[in-house]
Amino acid sequence: APLQLRELVNCRWAEEVTQQLDTLQLCSLTKHEENEKDKCENHHEKLSVFCWTCKKCICHQCALWGGMHGGHTFKPLAEIYEQHVTKVNEEVGKLRRRLMELISLVQEVVR
Repeated sequence: APLQLRELVNCRWAEEVTQQLDTLQLCSLTKHEENEKDKCENHHEKLSVFCWTCKKCICHQCALWGGMHGGHTFKPLAEIYEQHVTKVNEEVGKLRRRLMELISLVQEVVR
């Protein structure tokens, strides 16, 4: 079916999202200051382990001696973080490619 220019909708949020992504990329990754939310509620130690069974961050004391996580599966928190960063970067790449595709299609319609 023919598409008229007046039928198109301006997608302002796409530009806002790309600007926010650019801002995030410009920010360098720095270590978070250790604060209360980055510490174990029980032992007040740095969260350094991810419990796959409970799907939450815990300290090494909870993993070893806590009792609540007996028989659970653990991974180092840094490893889980890297996996998430990789996944987010892949999704950002997909979004950027889709944005370029949409911009191209809009330009084609305008022509």
